[in-house]
Amino acid sequence: MANRHKARQSALEVLYAWDSGGRDDAAVPALLADRLKEEGRGDQDAAYLRELVHGVTTEVAELDDWIGKGVRGRSLASIARIEHNVLRMAVWEMRNRLEIPYRVIINEALQLAREYADEPGRGFINGVLDHLARELRGMEIQARQPSAERRSSE
Repeated sequence: MANRHKARQSALEVLYAWDSGGRDDAAVPALLADRLKEEGRGDQDAAYLRELVHGVTTEVAELDDWIGKGVRGRSLASIARIEHNVLRMAVWEMRNRLEIPYRVIINEALQLAREYADEPGRGFINGVLDHLARELRGMEIQARQPSAERRSSE
């Protein structure tokens, strides 16, 4: 079975390089090819890696608009590049991969943050994604709440 976590790791590395390199879309195929050859990631979900990278690079402006809503009082420029790209990937998945539960998306983002960012970055990512999940996946969140809890919040 193809490993999506490894695909997300590779996607984050590609997006970080793409973002650091001035967002040159022409560099994406070579960056992807490099990550697909990465030792220890032979079982990664290559199709998902490509879909995620192309999705984020294509929708980056919209994703940053959503992230801007979630950071509340902080500018996008103040977000560390690795954290910003973790957020972009998670928001893209929340918007475009509705079959993946929002909790799985947040957990994967936090796992990437554990691997690539520092402790404050993880808390920041968790807060932003929790906030955005209410907007992007409100119906899913509501459906997960016990019925008594739903009635008290109405």
